[in-house]
Amino acid sequence: MTAISLGIPSVPTKLADRRVSRKIQVGSVAVGGDAPVSVQSMTTTRTSDIGATL
Repeated sequence: MTAISLGIPSVPTKLADRRVSRKIQVGSVAVGGDAPVSVQSMTTTRTSDIGATL
């Protein structure tokens, strides 16, 4: 069987380098730089309790 080119580019082996950012404090939470990702919930219930959350 012969391969047929469909004109689709191949996936690059390396994506673009991450842009360097500085770490800032938002209240007591560090954001940016090498800080871990923070998640904010907009509910006052446990999200595992679907009925109460909805």
